[in-house]
Amino acid sequence: MIQFSVLKAGSDMQSTFYRRITIFLFVSFLFFNKNIQAQIKDSLKTGYLLDAAEEYWPAHQPGEQKNFSDKINHIPIRGGKGFISMGGYFREMYEVYDNYLWGRGPQDNDGYFLHRAIVHADFRYNKNIRVFAQAQSSFLSGRNGGARPVQDLNKLAFDQIFGEYSFYSKNKSHYSFRIGKQALHYGVGSLLDIREINVRRSFFGMKFIAEFKNTKIDLFAMELMKTNPGFFDDKIDESQKIAGTWITQTFPRKFFNRLDARYLYTHRNPVKFAQGLGTEDRHTIGAALDFLKLRWSGHTEVDVQFGKFNGYPILAWKLVQTLTYQFNNVFLKPAWSIQSAMSSGDRNLTDSALNTFNPIYPRGIYYGYIDNVGSANLFLIHGKIEVEPVKKVKLTADYFKFWRQSVADGLYATGGSFLVAPGSDQRSVGSIIDILASYTYSSHLSLRGIVSYFKRGPFLEQDPTTPHDIRSISIAVIVRV
Repeated sequence: MIQFSVLKAGSDMQSTFYRRITIFLFVSFLFFNKNIQAQIKDSLKTGYLLDAAEEYWPAHQPGEQKNFSDKINHIPIRGGKGFISMGGYFREMYEVYDNYLWGRGPQDNDGYFLHRAIVHADFRYNKNIRVFAQAQSSFLSGRNGGARPVQDLNKLAFDQIFGEYSFYSKNKSHYSFRIGKQALHYGVGSLLDIREINVRRSFFGMKFIAEFKNTKIDLFAMELMKTNPGFFDDKIDESQKIAGTWITQTFPRKFFNRLDARYLYTHRNPVKFAQGLGTEDRHTIGAALDFLKLRWSGHTEVDVQFGKFNGYPILAWKLVQTLTYQFNNVFLKPAWSIQSAMSSGDRNLTDSALNTFNPIYPRGIYYGYIDNVGSANLFLIHGKIEVEPVKKVKLTADYFKFWRQSVADGLYATGGSFLVAPGSDQRSVGSIIDILASYTYSSHLSLRGIVSYFKRGPFLEQDPTTPHDIRSISIAVIVRV
């Protein structure tokens, strides 16, 4: 009875929260709509982006030479008052693991192929009305044990399909209102990003975007789309909700050139931590600051989380610092970077409070190309060096060293799911070495090869469920149109 009351209260709180978000978005839209200025110039060309919904391809200049991609990227309609933009992303990838997931579960020693095709159409009726649709087909062949849940197989689905109304005010500020299935892609990928593995992640809901000068504000309220393996069978996952705001401020020609500030509310039921299984209502407040000075650049990130897990308090945090130096006009054009990051783990599994950081919905592969270690209950050091031996070819070497932040807590996967129980008082998780070679023939064609090795530390070596180190090789061909 007590549990029922807690869940009911949580449900009422969520309903109230989403009603307020909806009213705020709607009122904001009506208020800004009073100052519409319909006729504007085309935006600047973006080129290919990870999220095709954010691409813009302006009209071609008279006499400009066009290839096939140019012809389909901007097709004028209604006498030039609108246009249609079409494109696609195709990737073939061969991947082989020696001791996948440290030897857990079915193993495949001769490798398998991952196939992915994404096509989109952007219909812009005029300067105000837009419909965007993107379909993906992701599957695999030759893997012993079949597809891994969620990440490998989705035969055909619309991962984005939304309607948008946008306008410019008299002071040239730009406002957009979107409703439908969308991606969430913000910052450096540590909290909200496109899941760039075989199957991408999407959400259903509303988003309001305001842009003026160097400021961009996004407000959104959404539910996760549950990935199912068949044809057009993805469903809204009512157990996972997210709402919040993300503010980005740029400072051109300043030492500190970008500031990201965010507030996120997430609800998940059920969710599993080392402490147990339950309902989570979590609030995340954070900021990230970037600087750029000559050849130096840096990124600082701070996030604090609070809320309730099974009715008891949450208090968690994460800190990130990255420093990069780029050598210009030097042989091989080397660049190096050093990164440190720490996220909290649960201090005591026997008390009611939860201290484990939740990475929300991060990029699918974040720390290293062997995507086992996430960013919860973790301290890491990451060193990276990149060189360009010949034009269009880059070689990158990464080294990651991982420790548990709290020895009372376990190890979590990239998306925050519970992976390895605490088990021992050993802090060292292990290390990863990645060697990446990439060849970019053009914006339409690129090749990539990766060799990775995960060396277990004492924590994993003493756990009977993780008996082996991991080695992997992958080769990918990517085509964009």
